[in-house]
Order: sequence, then structure tokens, then C-alpha cells
Amino acid sequence: MDRAIVLLSGGVDSAVTLWWARSKGWDIRPITFDYFARPKREHDAIRALTSRAGVGPVRHVELPFLKEVDDLRKEGIDNPILRDSPEGYIPGRNLIFYSLAGYYAEVDGVRYIVGGHNGIDPESFPDSSPKFFNFLNSVYRLGLWSYEKSPVQVLVPLSGKTKEEVVRMGLEMNVPFDVTWSCYWDRAVHCGTCASCTERRQAFAALDVEDPVPYES
Repeated sequence: MDRAIVLLSGGVDSAVTLWWARSKGWDIRPITFDYFARPKREHDAIRALTSRAGVGPVRHVELPFLKEVDDLRKEGIDNPILRDSPEGYIPGRNLIFYSLAGYYAEVDGVRYIVGGHNGIDPESFPDSSPKFFNFLNSVYRLGLWSYEKSPVQVLVPLSGKTKEEVVRMGLEMNVPFDVTWSCYWDRAVHCGTCASCTERRQAFAALDVEDPVPYES
């Protein structure tokens, strides 16, 4: 049985990715990265998703130094080039995440590393594009000693899909969207107005399906 590391954030995309990977019959190794000021509600969502999926335990990797541009600015680190970066942007995030995932893949003899990046993400985040992952797979081939005997490959099953298509895919697989968390903020319920909440709400509305999570009025 092939092993697969699935990167989880607790949101819609990572939930659909988890269910997609589970449908392959792989031995799933969930992993999540705890960066600075990450919403605790995402951890709740990950626990709920992995419990519903019957996979685990979740590997938590602490990365307290990894901060969003807005948090860096509050600490006096203000690169003027980054002032127009998108909301929630973390410099080099996926370079770091997937380098660490590659480490654990080699240690554990994992065949696949699966990420939940949809077709809209590259418009704001260049480190989620198909080209980025194609080059990353080449880096694994060149950088992992055991690659020839135990190759590692990143798979991005949501690549090219709109958020609406991702939600439809999840509905077909009975993904429990009610336990996911998409909001940028740590609140009792989703704010409904941040970029992530807006994208999510529009996707469910386009499908004429009720979003099962509550939003602030």
C-alpha cells in the first residue's frame, strides 16, 4: 500500500483533498504546520476532519518564526515591496512547507505528498501554481538521496479547478463541510467578509447549495 502525506489546513480545499486521497486507498499521513498566530479554529477543523475520515494521527510541525506580512510589519519588519502583497501572504510559505514534507516523506518512505491548491490560488500566491509544483518535483528528484529507490511526488488534485468545482467535488464525496474552517480570523463563527470567506460563500451560492457553517450577520 502506498503512503501519502496530506497537507491539512482545515479549510474546504484541504478537506476535499483529504477525501480524494482517502479514496485512493493509501495509507494517509496527515500533516499540518503551526505558523505564528494561526487561527485555533483551524486545529479544531483538522481534528474533526481526520476523525471523520478515519485517518491519523496528525503530525504537527511548529513554525513560530513563519509570519504573515501584516504581522511582520507590526514587528517593524517592513519591506516596501511586500506592502501590496495579498491578504494572508506568508513569504516563502510553500517552499518551507513542502521542503519539510519532503523530509518526512523520505524518513517515512512516503510515495506521495498531496496538497489542496485550487486553480484560483496561483492568482494571488505564486507558490501554489502548477509550474511551482512541477519544479518542486524536480527538486525532490535531485535533492532526496533515496529518490531512485523510493521516489516522492507532489500531487495537486484540485489544480485548475475553481472553488465552485472544488465544492461540487466535495459534495459528491460527502465531505463534511460543516466542520471545516475557512476564515482568516479566530472567531466564534466565520466573519463572512475576509477573502477566504467571500470565496467560499460565492462557491456555495453558485451551486445553489446552503453553506453548512454559520457567518456573522
